[in-house]
Amino acid sequence: MKRFIKRLLKFSVFLIILFLALLVLYVKMDPFKVIKSYDSFYDANENKNGWVALNKDFVSTTTFIQNSKHTNYNSFIFGNSRSVFYQIDDWKKYLEPGSECFHFDAGLESLWALNKKIVFIDKHGFNLDNVLIVLDHSTITQDKPRHGHIFITSPPLVNYSNLLEFHKTFYFVFLSPDFFYAYMDFKQSGKLKPYMKKHGLITDLPQQYDIKTNEIRLEHFENLIKEERYYTPKLLSLFYDRDSLTQSHSPQIILAAQKKLFKNIQSILQKHNSKVKVIISPLYDQMQLNESDLIYLKDTFGEDNVFDFSGINEFTNDYKNYYENSHYRPHVARKILEIVYE
Repeated sequence: MKRFIKRLLKFSVFLIILFLALLVLYVKMDPFKVIKSYDSFYDANENKNGWVALNKDFVSTTTFIQNSKHTNYNSFIFGNSRSVFYQIDDWKKYLEPGSECFHFDAGLESLWALNKKIVFIDKHGFNLDNVLIVLDHSTITQDKPRHGHIFITSPPLVNYSNLLEFHKTFYFVFLSPDFFYAYMDFKQSGKLKPYMKKHGLITDLPQQYDIKTNEIRLEHFENLIKEERYYTPKLLSLFYDRDSLTQSHSPQIILAAQKKLFKNIQSILQKHNSKVKVIISPLYDQMQLNESDLIYLKDTFGEDNVFDFSGINEFTNDYKNYYENSHYRPHVARKILEIVYE
């Protein structure tokens, strides 16, 4: 029995030493860029061979905090990754001269976190003169904080109440065999091998990034489309068949929890006399927003400030308006802005 206890203790000490050694390695390497400070989260030279997928909520929040020391932002675009394609250069054409714009987006953004971002901006004394809110079914239905290292809320947005959970989440992803082996191989070889992209943790997505506006662009994809080399048979297989004659309607999704969040958002925007526009995205699934939800949004933000592009229409009918079956392209967002600000 004593021998067993002694072996157990030795093994426990070994595990503790290993755990601490890996923790030191994790802190030193900082693969998810959540520990050290960075001039920019997306460095073109650093990322030329591939890069670890980052938490865009954290990227957006941290970049805003860093930039706000020298830039007095007063105009914001909120939403999930689909909102990224509402490009600042296009939006500024409809705003007052000198407007300072910022993309405050997040991957698979939730309504809960979107509300936190608006509260955060207001709390820290920035104006919300112009606000563009890009919504869809996914964003509206999420009325609670999200989990997982790509989606967990940035600590400053919740007064650092989730700081321990936040860093624990990233550390345990680092320890996971799927990531650890692929990441160490990637760092040692300097090459992004096909198996490394399997779980979406490491990517080579070609993108351009503007640190001042926190804007991401996919110019490489646009060039491929112009050259008619983008829509390959493999990519086209993502565009599933739809019944474009019979309109499908979403069930009601703005319930008590959502109404509470929207009410808080509107109260802050009203306080700032914000010029707000709410856009319901034109998604490939062609699902029409529930009529009662649309009425609620118009009652809350104003009849002339809510624009519903869901359902069957000129945008959703053509697959060439999309990069894949989820994200519509900048020219669609550009046309929507033209309609919204007419």
